[in-house]
Amino acid sequence: MAENQKFNYTELIASSLNGNQKSLETLIKNIQDKVYNLSVRYLWNTMDAEDATQEILLKVLTNLSKFRGESSFTTWVYRVATNYLLNMKRTLVEDLTFEEGEQHLKKGMGYPAYEKADTDLLEEEVKIACSTSMLICVSRPLRLTYLLGEILEFDSNEGAYILEIEPATFRKRLSLARKRIRGFMAKQCGIYDPKNPCRCSKQINYCLEVDWFKPNTLKFADKGKVEQAKREIETFMSDAAIFQSHPYYATPDGVLESIKSLLNNNNFPLLINKK
Repeated sequence: MAENQKFNYTELIASSLNGNQKSLETLIKNIQDKVYNLSVRYLWNTMDAEDATQEILLKVLTNLSKFRGESSFTTWVYRVATNYLLNMKRTLVEDLTFEEGEQHLKKGMGYPAYEKADTDLLEEEVKIACSTSMLICVSRPLRLTYLLGEILEFDSNEGAYILEIEPATFRKRLSLARKRIRGFMAKQCGIYDPKNPCRCSKQINYCLEVDWFKPNTLKFADKGKVEQAKREIETFMSDAAIFQSHPYYATPDGVLESIKSLLNNNNFPLLINKK
């Protein structure tokens, strides 16, 4: 993936390491959404993703002097992020299996289709929540490999650098993750294959009944309207297109405010240039 050319990260990093808080804040603003979007797709739960994003950004800042330019800066940020995500405490939602997911979908199909004014919004919520939960059903290493290789479109060399593995291992993991996710979608998902009976609109009433979300407190569809969600999935019918149709989420304001508070209180002695 190409480095974002809009910002001169070399100058921002140098200025940040010399204690310029404005540069630090600019640096954070330009990487936080990347970290948050990776965390949401990896963890499913937006609150967990918000907490993880804050911790990852703090790790980026406190290890900034260790960046040696062996990769683009954003690639290095993803390396820090994936290392944190791989080693964080497992969440309850990560116990979900494909078999359990299939049972939930079968139950949902027994409910009548939701037919109210907010159907489109809730259908989008179901689509994103359901497809993201499929990622949870694969192991952490496979999940991150899939996110990096299929969704973020890193090549095997970049992906291997981020995960600190060999390119051949990255390719094998990506192939296995694709096989498992596509295998489930091919049997269940009506977006992936219209021949399948499952429809997002049919799952809404079930999701509401089991309290997976509420119309006024959605986790996904009402967040991050930074970019309009893509609609090519009906044309391409591929697993990657379904995941890439998710909106690009804006990091919750509380993350940046918490870090700015720490910066303003001079709680980052490691940021003084020690290269």
